[in-house]
Amino acid sequence: MVRRRTTWREIVMAGLRAAHTTVRRLGSAAGQRVVAGRAAGYRAWDPEVIGVDTATERAVIAELKRHAVCGTLLSEEAGEKALVSRPGVHSTPTEPVYIIMDPFDGSLLYRRGIRAHWFTALGIYGRDGTPRASGVIDHTTAEVTVADSAGAVRVLRPGARPVRLRPAATRRLDGAFLEAYMMKPSFLYATATALRPLLERAKFILPNGGPGGFADVAGGRIDVYLAWNEALTEVYSAAYIAKRAGCVITNWDGSPLVFTPDIHAVYNLVCSANPTLHREVLAALKTIRAPKGFAP
Repeated sequence: MVRRRTTWREIVMAGLRAAHTTVRRLGSAAGQRVVAGRAAGYRAWDPEVIGVDTATERAVIAELKRHAVCGTLLSEEAGEKALVSRPGVHSTPTEPVYIIMDPFDGSLLYRRGIRAHWFTALGIYGRDGTPRASGVIDHTTAEVTVADSAGAVRVLRPGARPVRLRPAATRRLDGAFLEAYMMKPSFLYATATALRPLLERAKFILPNGGPGGFADVAGGRIDVYLAWNEALTEVYSAAYIAKRAGCVITNWDGSPLVFTPDIHAVYNLVCSANPTLHREVLAALKTIRAPKGFAP
């Protein structure tokens, strides 16, 4: 009997579920403890790695290896390294791919026991730069948002029926719901100052970012996500979800987003619910200088 090959969506889902199981089982003392520092020259502005970061990363990697995924891993904690998987009894190695991972987004909130914005995100891209699948799990609710060639869906809990993602129908910047990361002071003041003319037109601003921002726009909870100086692992782990849901993503100057597997790359991106809203946001950004005062 020929065994059906596991799909990329199933592999991503399995990795995210493994991370979620790890978060649930990990005690706060172990999860909040500083266990390592960054390698020299990598994320020097965010030098501490805590237990939940490495535990979720190990869990996802183990699941990827179980499915014989091979290629190049680009992860927030591990940096860039080869992922070598041995064939199993029921599996053969996959095509070589890029695995983009943010093992645990929300570490500082986790360290203080604030149960909000805890995410793991995982994106898989072919060597030609085309996406295979991408997903985000919200550790506070167990909700998974995932996308592949078949579409983008939300799975509210294990075993639930997937629901198609639908971006908001908002067409105007005035009164829109915006999202931009502003929790760290180095982001807060620079972002709020530079983007004030745009932010003042919004009805609500969610000060989060990273993978959750793309999922928020894809699912219609947020109209526009403004990513400033976001790392590769926080962009390509989840951007495909928004793209597959029908959202529009470009650089701040309107140029297209092009996949480059560089662990040190940072991006200034706009993700909007639809083309009409995106054009209005880009027009507003033309009058604004990019924020200064922070360099990753």
